[in-house]
Amino acid sequence: MIRATLALLVLAVPVHAGDASGFDPATIDTCLKGAETQGARADCAGTGMEACLTYAQQKYTGDDPDFPMLNCLDASHQAWEAKLTGIYTEALKRRPEAPLRAAERSWISFRDALCALSEDDRVAKARCIRDETARQAALLISLED
Repeated sequence: MIRATLALLVLAVPVHAGDASGFDPATIDTCLKGAETQGARADCAGTGMEACLTYAQQKYTGDDPDFPMLNCLDASHQAWEAKLTGIYTEALKRRPEAPLRAAERSWISFRDALCALSEDDRVAKARCIRDETARQAALLISLED
């Protein structure tokens, strides 16, 4: 009983993208605040990566040379996914639900198909997923402008 309660408490605590990875999700907000166009917002995709890579390279002692980059791309993607979810949730309050949901499902299929083209290169695929998620967030922000 105590274990079940503890498990529920742990699951109820919000997880912030990038925890323990060295990636700071606030860098995305900072970049987006200074970006005035959809293209400039999409260019924020790689923000925060340098600090994350420095941190990951210092902490990682394994033999996979791609691990620090994959770690940071995953943390960055998680942060962008959280940002996109928030933007999407707000857009649902102001736009018709059915077309927005249909567009989002189509975008997910497009992103997955596009990024699958890089399936033999783990870093390229992870970068693609992160970049496409950032582009979609930039697009939704622009629709709300």
